[in-house]
Amino acid sequence: RPLRQGDHTGVDAVCTYRTQPSAPPLDRVGLYHEVSNKTSGITRLGPYSLDKDTLYTNGGHYFLVFPIFFLSAALPAGTGNFTVNFTVTNLQYSSSLRNPSSAEFSAAARALTALLDQLFKKTSIHPVYRGCKMMAFRPAQKDEGTRVDAVCTYERDSAASQFDRITLYHEMSNKTNSITSLGVYSLDQESLYINGYNKPLERPAPGIATTPRPASRNFTLNFTLTNLPYSADLETPSSRRFISTMKVINHYIDPLFKSSNISSAYTGCKVIRFRSVSNTGNTGVDAVCSYKNNIRFDREKVYHELSIMTKGITKLGHYSLEKNSLYINDITRKPVLTEAPAKLGYRLTFRIVNENLTNPDSQSPEYKAAVEHISNKMNQLYHQSNLRDQFLNCSITRLRAGSIVVDCNCFFQPDPSINRAVVETAFQDGTSNATGLWLGSSYRLKELSVDTIEAVTYKTPLKSGKENFRLSFRISNLPYSPELQDSSSQMYQVNKEKIEKELDVFQRSSLRDYFAGCTVESFGPVHGKTYINVVSTCKFTLDPSQTLQKQEVYEELTRLTHGFTKLGPSYELEEQSLVAEGYFPLKVDEQESKRPELQYWAILLICVFTLLGFILLLLLCFLIIFCLRRKSHLYQVQQGMYGVYFPHLNTR
Repeated sequence: RPLRQGDHTGVDAVCTYRTQPSAPPLDRVGLYHEVSNKTSGITRLGPYSLDKDTLYTNGGHYFLVFPIFFLSAALPAGTGNFTVNFTVTNLQYSSSLRNPSSAEFSAAARALTALLDQLFKKTSIHPVYRGCKMMAFRPAQKDEGTRVDAVCTYERDSAASQFDRITLYHEMSNKTNSITSLGVYSLDQESLYINGYNKPLERPAPGIATTPRPASRNFTLNFTLTNLPYSADLETPSSRRFISTMKVINHYIDPLFKSSNISSAYTGCKVIRFRSVSNTGNTGVDAVCSYKNNIRFDREKVYHELSIMTKGITKLGHYSLEKNSLYINDITRKPVLTEAPAKLGYRLTFRIVNENLTNPDSQSPEYKAAVEHISNKMNQLYHQSNLRDQFLNCSITRLRAGSIVVDCNCFFQPDPSINRAVVETAFQDGTSNATGLWLGSSYRLKELSVDTIEAVTYKTPLKSGKENFRLSFRISNLPYSPELQDSSSQMYQVNKEKIEKELDVFQRSSLRDYFAGCTVESFGPVHGKTYINVVSTCKFTLDPSQTLQKQEVYEELTRLTHGFTKLGPSYELEEQSLVAEGYFPLKVDEQESKRPELQYWAILLICVFTLLGFILLLLLCFLIIFCLRRKSHLYQVQQGMYGVYFPHLNTR
């Protein structure tokens, strides 16, 4: 099988040995160390080179391979492991269950792990039980069921942690109705093994018929409740809150499926566990539902029906749902390859008159930095325009030397209201001010022209395999040096390795199951600054049924770096400098910065006119006061019956 993107080859082999009653059981740990010693520390096998972390051993004829590091010295101090193997008869095996990264494997593993956790917490090892991990699913030998191989961990540093596989076998047998059912799953009675121990079954007496179990199948159901705060008592299946919440949710779920296309075969759902949804405090619900195996189960159709019946995945009874949280068998939506309508493209050409491009080589750091900066400004402009709802993206196709001539292609969703004149008007509205055309606060423009690009049909890609996301950001405490552009220099290698290691912060995120690693591609100068710009590519491995949006990558990295201010203990980041595949959210201060700054002479004129206005106001006030004072000295002449007289004169 291919490993590590197809560069290495994994080898799976099954070996057989003869068991005898007098012979001791197979010592897996001892066998592991013997193989390790004879392969030079798991590095050489004849002419072949080995990956020392990949040696697996077999636990016996009935066991599938599982990683030996669960049993070796690599275990945490004071812990031990035991294997659990059984066959689920109503979980039909498929090739996708062979792949640990598949959606089907993840869904089945999550459901069975939760059921085993509940079971072992009710046994004698519950004080020291740590958890179980599904190692593999494989086809059952007798029917279409699925063989389950798991490794469970327990603490063994206390007197209460003595592991007795026979006792645990009987306890598990009792709690699974004599090895017949585990939650909604039906078990093969002969299939249970605890660390290799299996008790021979007592066969029914001849003539006593056993009632066959009806054939049934299961599927997983997952969603998140946004108005149910998660609390610790939801972890315990025996708690009153767990039981009451489970009953309410089952009460809401049953009518949905009884109104769906599987209503005739639907037999019920059971909530397996509640979980805390990271960073939100909301409660995730994991359930397993069953149906009779007499219909064709179309999970895409069931998903669509449930989406409609929950009002677009927003309401479940009195509960509010997180819109993108519904999963049916770990599938959210079916990725379909569709041909989209022709998108509208326009070529914008303009000259930047206040900047010069000295190196027209498209691979030069100066050229790349200019392309990225201008492209960001163009995308920001149309994202803020009245065409933002139809706008797709802008990309720089060419820069010409001298005062920079820019060729840029911008694309829009088809809309009758969009044409060349509308695109040009939106550009001019976003760049015009009293002093001319300005792109952002950095670039003064002239000679704008807009041409129509022939409509291009495109296909919405099927999301599968690896997703590469190009990240660009600035480190404010790493000064730029020409050595950082020399891939052979020590400074380049040290910083490249360190930044790639810090970008592994994704391994602590909600995307950790898909994250494959980041690679720094280049360092470049930042225009007008003394520090550097970093361009890297981060890879995520996705199932064909999954999609990952650039907004999710942006928001997750921003959260993990404290608002994109600090990358690890060493690097200070320029806030809001992160761009993920051309995406960055628009901030209020960015909108303000889009308005060009006033030139110094304009500020001077404003100050002069303000001063003149103030002086004129003072003069006007002085004239008014002067006139009033002069009038106060005039005599007031009044006409009386005896003629004219002056009332201010004293006649005494």
